[in-house]
Amino acid sequence: MDVERLLHRHGVDLARLDPAPHVPTWQEMRDHLALLTGCAVCGDTCLSAWIVDTESGPRWVGLCQIHTPGVLSELVAPAVLGKTGAVHG
Repeated sequence: MDVERLLHRHGVDLARLDPAPHVPTWQEMRDHLALLTGCAVCGDTCLSAWIVDTESGPRWVGLCQIHTPGVLSELVAPAVLGKTGAVHG
């Protein structure tokens, strides 16, 4: 499942997510993961940081140990920093 579908499935309000750069560097991804206070879905400690495109521009998404694996199973190695970039803590 991609990040956008996961967020939609759980009714996450994309407007409440922090704005993100269009093309983040690995350093920006790592730094922002350290700042995330909780999983966008359930509030648990974040394991991964993602960028999603919204109508209001790109937004940061943090996902926990429970919600990250479903998203990772959809990734192909070259797509890791494509539309939905990710870095893992």
